[in-house]
Amino acid sequence: MKATVVRVTIERGKSGLFLATSPDLKGLLVAEHSLVELEREIPVSIAALFTANGEDFVILQAEDMAGEQPVKSWVKVPAGFSRNKEFA
Repeated sequence: MKATVVRVTIERGKSGLFLATSPDLKGLLVAEHSLVELEREIPVSIAALFTANGEDFVILQAEDMAGEQPVKSWVKVPAGFSRNKEFA
């Protein structure tokens, strides 16, 4: 039972849309008109890609410790993570 970090790069495309991709999660591509919309849709898209594996999990945004813009991180945490005695 491990958490998975998904780093996401955000950039503005030539069409004016904000784009999010990830070197950690093949197939992640999110495009929205605003950064607020983009950041709302990123965890939804991450969850959709992981759902295919039948896992029970929660997607959380990680605190930006490095201050690296335009890279942000989300974390896929197993739903039972806090109930596991190994991590309590």
